[in-house]
Amino acid sequence: MAKRATKGMRFKIKVQTLLGQLALMSGIEDRRTSIPVLHNLSIVSQARNTIKLTATDLDVTLTCQAEADITEPGSILVPLKKLLDITRTLPKIADITFQALEQGGAQVTCERASFKLVAPEFESFPELPKSCEGAIQIPASTVASMITSTIFAITDEASRYTLSGAKVEIDQQSLRMVTTDGHRLAKSEDKTTTAQNPIEVLIPEKALAALGRLCAAHDGPVTFAADENHAHFNVGSSVLTARLLYGQFPDYKMVFPKDNTRSFTADVALFRDTLRRVSLMADERSHSVRLDVKNNGTLTIIATNSEGGQAVEDLPITLQGDTTTPSDPGDVALSIGFNGTFVLEALASINADQATMTFKDANSQVMIIPTIPSTIEVANVVMPMRI
Repeated sequence: MAKRATKGMRFKIKVQTLLGQLALMSGIEDRRTSIPVLHNLSIVSQARNTIKLTATDLDVTLTCQAEADITEPGSILVPLKKLLDITRTLPKIADITFQALEQGGAQVTCERASFKLVAPEFESFPELPKSCEGAIQIPASTVASMITSTIFAITDEASRYTLSGAKVEIDQQSLRMVTTDGHRLAKSEDKTTTAQNPIEVLIPEKALAALGRLCAAHDGPVTFAADENHAHFNVGSSVLTARLLYGQFPDYKMVFPKDNTRSFTADVALFRDTLRRVSLMADERSHSVRLDVKNNGTLTIIATNSEGGQAVEDLPITLQGDTTTPSDPGDVALSIGFNGTFVLEALASINADQATMTFKDANSQVMIIPTIPSTIEVANVVMPMRI
């Protein structure tokens, strides 16, 4: 663990530079923690013009570097949320100066404003996990896209520990990211990213969200490595370390339907907008909607609320597969119920103009995929519900 080099640490940094780093760090702090020191940001001088900032909740640790004018090297802690709140109110082009306090914390000044930020001494900050060897390089854009395509399906039930993150697999065939909450499943796969030595880990949702923010702002590669307890991601000058989840993740390959012989194709934007409008009338607890797939090439979306009323809207589709041709072309080929939010989020994960929904019957899961696959293959499985 690094020790404080001097009690008189002093440096100056641009407000805009600091604000960008603090915005990333704020997602790491656990406001509910019972360990007071974890509410603080660690700042350590690296060179005459570089400081290292670290935030951790003991499960997820983020370290970033920023350019600064250091007049006295050292290490300090400052309360993260309070510093972020202050920095947001300061002129973006101004300089902000930090002067270490004898008892811990720092005196922070910017133009005519001055703030005394009290914090524990630096030595109380926890020791950080060590990095490991064997890093795999992945384009940041690929990581960001895969997270966006899957993170929404992670469970929000604290009791379902092994489903509270994403299963990440990389081998000689592809890189895969899978999430599920037991009612739906999202999978993203990149066959251009491979590894000779397979890795299979469970990464918690909080770490995924932080990694997604880092990758969205980075153009270069991300290096990924894992040891027995942690996953490590180097994104430019930033390092994200996540404590792995443990447990038996479901065999997701068994969830994908094998005998969905019918399907329809729809415009993604039109499907999404129609479903969003109709869902306004859905029951607030179940969010249930009914999809009537008709043989005349129409999808009718219906939401009924016993207390609020009903909404109905049609959109055109192209029906394919094993369908009958009744005397009445408006006959329903399939009537199936869903949680409308699940279908909306699945559609939002598809970065394509057209989406295809494959189905078997009203009691079996459907699969929603881009009609034309891209380099990063996205697939969603949604279980039906009775309405």
